[in-house]
Amino acid sequence: MRVLSIIILIFSLLAVSCSREKSTALSRAFHNTTSRYNGYFNAREIMKEREALLKESYPYDYSQLLPIFVYPDESTSQAMYPDMDKVIEKCSEVIERHSMYIRKKEHVKWIDDSYLLIGKARFYKREYNLAEETFLYVYQAYKRNPERYSGLNKLIRTFIETKQWDKAEEFLDLAEDEENKYPEEHLGELYATYAEYYLKRDQDYVKATEKLEQAVKYTEKIEDKRRYVFILGQIYQKQREFATATEYYSHVLKLRPNYVMRFNARINRAISLDIASSNADDIKKELKKMLKDAKNEEFRDQIYFALAEIALKEDDEPKAIDLLKLSVKFSTQNTKQRALSYYKLANIYFEQPHYINAQAYYDSTLQFLPEEHPDYYDADTKNESLQDLVANLKVIDEQDSLIALSSLSEKDRKKKVNSIIKALKEEEDRKKQAELNALEQQQLDANNPPIVPSRNQRKGSWYFYNATTLAIGRGEFKTIWGDRPLADNWRRKNNSGSIGIQNEITEVSDSIAKEDSILEAEKYNPDFYLEKIPTSIEAQLKSHALITEALFNVGTIFKESFDDYPSAVKSFSRITKEYDTSKFNLPAHYQLYRIYLLEQEQDKMQIEKDWILNNHPFSEYAYLIKNPDYSKQRKETREKVEEFYESTYQLFTYGLYADVIQSCNKADEVFLTNHLKPQFDLLKAKSIGYTQSKEDFKKALEQIVSDHPDSEIKGVAIQMLNYMKSMGMDKPPVVQNIYSYTPNDQHIFVLSFQTKSANTQNIKNKISDFNKTFFREKKLEFTSTSLESKNLFLIRTFPTIKEAMDYYKALKNNLDVQQVLKGEKTEDYIISTENFRKLFKTKDELNYLSFFKENYIS
Repeated sequence: MRVLSIIILIFSLLAVSCSREKSTALSRAFHNTTSRYNGYFNAREIMKEREALLKESYPYDYSQLLPIFVYPDESTSQAMYPDMDKVIEKCSEVIERHSMYIRKKEHVKWIDDSYLLIGKARFYKREYNLAEETFLYVYQAYKRNPERYSGLNKLIRTFIETKQWDKAEEFLDLAEDEENKYPEEHLGELYATYAEYYLKRDQDYVKATEKLEQAVKYTEKIEDKRRYVFILGQIYQKQREFATATEYYSHVLKLRPNYVMRFNARINRAISLDIASSNADDIKKELKKMLKDAKNEEFRDQIYFALAEIALKEDDEPKAIDLLKLSVKFSTQNTKQRALSYYKLANIYFEQPHYINAQAYYDSTLQFLPEEHPDYYDADTKNESLQDLVANLKVIDEQDSLIALSSLSEKDRKKKVNSIIKALKEEEDRKKQAELNALEQQQLDANNPPIVPSRNQRKGSWYFYNATTLAIGRGEFKTIWGDRPLADNWRRKNNSGSIGIQNEITEVSDSIAKEDSILEAEKYNPDFYLEKIPTSIEAQLKSHALITEALFNVGTIFKESFDDYPSAVKSFSRITKEYDTSKFNLPAHYQLYRIYLLEQEQDKMQIEKDWILNNHPFSEYAYLIKNPDYSKQRKETREKVEEFYESTYQLFTYGLYADVIQSCNKADEVFLTNHLKPQFDLLKAKSIGYTQSKEDFKKALEQIVSDHPDSEIKGVAIQMLNYMKSMGMDKPPVVQNIYSYTPNDQHIFVLSFQTKSANTQNIKNKISDFNKTFFREKKLEFTSTSLESKNLFLIRTFPTIKEAMDYYKALKNNLDVQQVLKGEKTEDYIISTENFRKLFKTKDELNYLSFFKENYIS
């Protein structure tokens, strides 16, 4: 009996200790111990391991601000799914079995930590809504626990990552109110969160540095502290506070970073160098010593770039250009650095200005610089403007030179062409010799790194030479023309003020040379060149017309894109002096008026104003001068027309064709000036086609062709007329779209493939494994069906389009699944449950795929 009593007592004690209804010393001890060592400990170790791997494998880009917090991108996040699901599963089990939340107080100290781990796992899976809910719960439920402030920090970080700026600001204010209550261990993360907010929302460097400096003081993890200090150096460098930047980069070196960070800290410290400082020579010597270190072989491009930056600070621009070219030469793997070196060269030439070289280097920049880089837009904008500028400059130079050649006697023209052919042969011989010596002449290569050929521009600058060069192959520009420098002054030095690139009359651009190959027999044939010269009056008039249009384009680009008013004035003035009967004469005078107005040259401005008002008093330009608000009023009218057209077009999409016709008629009555008149007429004609006779439809289209001879709409109308004629149709073709885009509906993932596939079971097994590994928490249903001659694997059901697209992208990025699908003719897409029913009714998968790509992918 005594033994039985002891056994009963032991079981009673165990039952009491396992209870979560009452908070006793025994129950608290039991649940604290088992929750920590049975679940939380394992989940925490998984999280530590994954976070360490994330930071270790993160592709830090030292040419831009380093991230304050290291987050996974979409593909990395998908790779983390299995481990994050384990963390969620283990922590959820801890909470479910061991939580003792009694009288609004948690008595097991590992529960709030478990919630935090779940929130972090959700965040790393990019399930931001669930992460937000979890962090908010921790902050609100555990008011006496220090971990609530970790929850608040992470909640704000979630808002920042999802760009919910109002919520982020609201909770930052809460954090500021409770800052004196924050445990010191969480202050570092708070200040870093502040800094991230200021950087990501407004790029407010002043406030960001203030908070990041505080974060450095309270951050214990050395890898985070090093990154924060490096970022501070980068921010001060951006703000051109080079002395402070140098201090922070030196501080980074004292924190014993890895080799890559240490190298970049030394490089950035050199770039931030104050030339007047006492250690300037020491840093330059350090860089040159780094060049000789074998460990830095793959980083030589960055070292040369840093030396170039120093040369620019020393006002030694030629030396900087040479060093940047060396940076390009040695940039074999780091395409980002190659792009930055090209970009720096482009900016130097742009400021000189040497627009032809600048355009070539901007074009090269864009071939290596990622589109998300902050300098991409600037490079792209300048490149586009410069492409237009260079193309028009070449037209002017080419046509000027051809016209000049046409003024020579036939004998002198032949003599000049023969001299060109002779020079061509000599150039080819020189080229062949250069190719033989190219590998040995490393110094020559260093001085002349290749400019990446423009996507929209042929190489060379001589019209005749380029044509023959195309016949013998496209070598590197510098290899062919190495000893013929491009002139810095592209303006022609003659009394006419014509714009050119070279001074010699025979040196013309290559823009006529469209052919990709020329017969060998022709390249030394004088007649080939002579026939390009405009000898007839008609041909010369065409050349002058090309010059006039190009001059106006050049002046406009100089004025609008580059604020280069002196160059713009030269272009417009040549039109007003030499081409005063052309259609560009009036707009050229107006542009001169605008420039002189901006430059406050009153006398010249008045001359242009009087000319316009006296010679063209009823022109739009005269109205612009007399009524400064005319342009604004005209713009407002255009906006009203566009709004009215949009509403009319909506009526057309709804099939309300009678209303469309009425609306188009009203537009004719209301808008005296209607820049969308052709579009209105086309909508009206289409609506007539749907509601009236074939003859009426045909007449409406023919009226468009007659009324709008210069509009693109004319071509559309002609195509429809031809289509009607060939098909005998009395209505325009209609593409019926039965599917609707409903992002809030439940969705299904579909994988379709041929029914005769021998790989069906392998595909099924691989997708099942994928679901269990990466989406086991979702408990997805895997079924199959058939559609016509295809098998369909269905993964269902996703409550939102976002979750369905996450699955779609994850499957697309999974190498194991894609390897099994390789060689199979498969289609994969997501579809709402309602659209899935329509798909089975029509059995037209191709139609839905078109809808899917248009609405889900684009």
